[in-house]
Amino acid sequence: MKVAVVGLGKLGLPLAALLATSGNEVRGYDLSPSHRDAIKFGTINFKEPRLGDLLMDARESLVVVDSISEAMNGVEVVFVIVPTPSMPSGEFTNEFVISALSEIGTAIAGRNQRIVIDIVSTVMPNSCAGVLSQALEEFSGRKIGEDLGICYNPEFIALGSVIHDMEYPDMHLIGQSSDWAGELVQSALKTITRREVPARRMNLTEAELVKIAVNNYVTMKISYANMLYQAALTLEGVDIDTVTNAIGLDSRIGTKYLRAAAPYGGPCFPRDTRALSFLYGKLGLENSLSEATDLANKNHISFISKFIQKNVLKGATIGICGVSYKTGTQVIEESPGVAIGKKLAENGHEIRFWDDEQATPVELENMFYAESSPESLVNEVDFVVITRPLTNPKPFYDLLNKYEKPFLDLWRQG
Repeated sequence: MKVAVVGLGKLGLPLAALLATSGNEVRGYDLSPSHRDAIKFGTINFKEPRLGDLLMDARESLVVVDSISEAMNGVEVVFVIVPTPSMPSGEFTNEFVISALSEIGTAIAGRNQRIVIDIVSTVMPNSCAGVLSQALEEFSGRKIGEDLGICYNPEFIALGSVIHDMEYPDMHLIGQSSDWAGELVQSALKTITRREVPARRMNLTEAELVKIAVNNYVTMKISYANMLYQAALTLEGVDIDTVTNAIGLDSRIGTKYLRAAAPYGGPCFPRDTRALSFLYGKLGLENSLSEATDLANKNHISFISKFIQKNVLKGATIGICGVSYKTGTQVIEESPGVAIGKKLAENGHEIRFWDDEQATPVELENMFYAESSPESLVNEVDFVVITRPLTNPKPFYDLLNKYEKPFLDLWRQG
């Protein structure tokens, strides 16, 4: 199949590489000329497991082009994966999607090719059937119908496991303007999966609601486990894992994501939860669940910080192991470690960081101090907090024992 990927970032580039190594002819385009050149020369500046090897294997089938017009020649499906930043209200902006659609529409105007534009970027409900369809029709001069389709196909992935998550998804969620459009997208996705994957095809708005609803359900489950963690730490003598494992045996609940630990973070969970809250407010509906989830997550940051302060002397130097928001990535967006560090710094503590993914915190008024090695961190602080799972926790635990440092491992890896 001939496909195009517009937007070659942390999600788009792995998708393009997977499609290209799975028997498809792929043209990729990114707005940044320097990023396009980096891909061509194999010098991309972000880390994702297996991506380098895939790009090497995709050299013959993945062509990075310098314009969207070049990318449109003869393709059947165009995957659009561009940023949809959150506004202060929690709503996603469609600015960059509309910009991409304007160029795509102009490029396919007057052409007879049957083509589907598949929006992978997370958007608000009613976007695809509304302003995005209108933009595509306006700039292409064509009507969505028999030979022009639009789909919504968000990915449920996590940075650090993007390629695995694309190969082994729980489902393919496809919002479609027509059956033939959904079928084309599903056919393309089948080429990159490594097992039979159920597809759920529905109208565009239904799929948009599913995307943010799934992530909000997960954040509610995480927040519920963390609420119980607070009770366990306060009661003393309570093993939180014993509690959550027992709760998870109930088939109505299950154990997945019922792990009490750090607050949730990253580029998806927090913003999708806030987006659902915004949507309910916009519809004039009670949005207490999503609002409460966001508030509970913020409160967990405060609880952990206060719990640490109760166990250290005033003004103690605190080491935080974990800068990136999760294992396997250097991304620090909504990082629990950074959030906890900031809260402790606001209360007079000097904060020093170390991260096994070599992620670097953004300095905020000189409150953060990045350390180059785990030993220098452990040796020079009074208390250590481990805010996310470590790839290899044993050497770090050995250092804690060597220097006899008190610590709190939110993930209990020892």
